[in-house]
Amino acid sequence: MKKIFLFIVLVLSFCISSESVEKATNKAVSIKILKSTSAQEVSGEKASKDRVFIVLETEWENIHPKQKVEKDKLEGKTDRTMGVGALAGRKKKEKTEYVEADVAYMVEKLLDHAYLVADGLAYSLHELTETTPGGIELREPFMIAKQGEKRKASFVYLIPESAKNLGFQFFDYQYGHVLLPVQGDLKLAQGSGNPPENVLGQVQKKMVEIATHTVDFQNAYAGDEAPEDWQYAVVQLSGKSLSGKNVKDIVQIEPTENTWINTEGSYLYYASGGSTNEGGMIRFTPEIFQHQEIAFLIPSSARVVQLGIRLRNDVFHLKLTDIKPEEMPEAIATHRDGDVMEVMVFGMRKENDRFILDLGIRSLATSGIEIQRDAQFKLVVNDEKISLDDSLTDKLLHRPPSPFVIPPKTFVRFELAFETTDSPTSLYYRGYRSENTFKLSEKNDS
Repeated sequence: MKKIFLFIVLVLSFCISSESVEKATNKAVSIKILKSTSAQEVSGEKASKDRVFIVLETEWENIHPKQKVEKDKLEGKTDRTMGVGALAGRKKKEKTEYVEADVAYMVEKLLDHAYLVADGLAYSLHELTETTPGGIELREPFMIAKQGEKRKASFVYLIPESAKNLGFQFFDYQYGHVLLPVQGDLKLAQGSGNPPENVLGQVQKKMVEIATHTVDFQNAYAGDEAPEDWQYAVVQLSGKSLSGKNVKDIVQIEPTENTWINTEGSYLYYASGGSTNEGGMIRFTPEIFQHQEIAFLIPSSARVVQLGIRLRNDVFHLKLTDIKPEEMPEAIATHRDGDVMEVMVFGMRKENDRFILDLGIRSLATSGIEIQRDAQFKLVVNDEKISLDDSLTDKLLHRPPSPFVIPPKTFVRFELAFETTDSPTSLYYRGYRSENTFKLSEKNDS
């Protein structure tokens, strides 16, 4: 989490006393919520299904005590004798004169510090904060220069419409956190530090703790319609950063490359989007579980099994259902490519003028393995190597994942399509440590 910065500035004027009102404070800043409003539309944008915008109008006041500083240093005076004044018999240095100076309060990015807590989950500032009247730039410094100076700021959050208990949570590891009530019970708003109820799966690692809650199936997500025979599986999850010691860090995950859904049969589908920030990241704050969602484009006929997440080279899985998946079929052929991976053939079938190969890869590596599907797999027909048909392959329900990267120590099953009218005799594989030819026959048909 970004640090709070303080700067000393010269006192130029006296501060007018603020009115006597109840406020929540830490050692450097006082925060007051002037007004909270719920709305289905903000700045022309409508809230998504079952969601509502919360707009907070806040007032911030710098209450940091003034500090004494040397007047000469504050004015920038220098010794123009280059240090020889004393040698020339100059008088002793006059008594140091001090003046009082204000200490500016600055937050590098409010996006990393200001959250709405609702029924035990934290929600980040919405991008509409930058366009709403009185809003602020999410990624620019937020500063109050002098003691007694006040600044107003409006914040926008998107939360579940069903949320009953709301609070404003501001994290400041240097001068103290601030928590303010917005609606309902503040303790219920903040939560217990554990994930909310209805947990499907939960895991705790060194850097983060994450829980899955629900999976919703939709025909469209973020304005994008799912193709025919496909749908979006939207996973609702919560997480809390455990990274850092005295000052906790926000954990960020790029979902389209580091999260995936496994469906029955061990097929893998990377995320297509989610509640990401401008940089395409989903984020988990420290101290309190933060809500996020991730969307995956999967076949309508698929049954989801688990959510996979990769943090660096650490891979973990969270349950999405209590239903036990069907067992994997037995491979008809397997080849070990050194210490990199195992390649498996499960079967082959013919559809019109094409052959579909049912394959699998099990990673043996501790890092991700990038697969070049066209370069590494060739169908052998009449002693000729045929490349796969990219267009036909991408239309398959069990097409290879995109990007085609096998997470560490993970198994992925997929299909490749080859256009040919003649029956293939074998499948050629070129690996990282070796190559192999898998014999194919009519008995291999699945």
